[in-house]
Amino acid sequence: MASAADDSSTTIRHPLLEDFLQQNPGCDEESAERAFLVYQDLTEVRNWWFTEMAYSEALERPYITGQVSRRLPRQAVLPIGVEERISVHDIQTFFCKIYTSGAPVKSLTMAVNELDSTVVYYKLTYGLSPPDPPEVTTQRKQDKDMQFDRKRRHVAACVQQAMKRTSHETFSKASAEEDEEL
Repeated sequence: MASAADDSSTTIRHPLLEDFLQQNPGCDEESAERAFLVYQDLTEVRNWWFTEMAYSEALERPYITGQVSRRLPRQAVLPIGVEERISVHDIQTFFCKIYTSGAPVKSLTMAVNELDSTVVYYKLTYGLSPPDPPEVTTQRKQDKDMQFDRKRRHVAACVQQAMKRTSHETFSKASAEEDEEL
């Protein structure tokens, strides 16, 4: 018969993490838990699309693939513990052994994380990556400004509707009280 102490030491894991560990028996639990923390951050906080956990047997570590938006291509994110030392050779190996859409990645995001769920992302590219032309940068800024203005106008309209509704309810309530007094 199991004691209460045995029951309290049982760790309850997310079903997705359990499935991942069962499908990838070579993956150690700590690496899988780190990867799952990054997976949760990408899916629930950063709203990535089609996010999946994967495992590289060549690297003996998990990684995540997904899309920042529906229109952008799949990207790879490699969870790295803050205590790990990574060399340039390691980074070159990552580019050769991590695949998205059946091909080695040309860019890779390293998710440096602590088990307390703190994550810092660093984007790496294979070789030199030229900067965007000024027109592209200007267009992105204009798009962001327009999006911010749309949100600001939407919030202002919602506040205005709420104020009208509140003042109408207050007026109706005052009218009803006056009618009761008569």
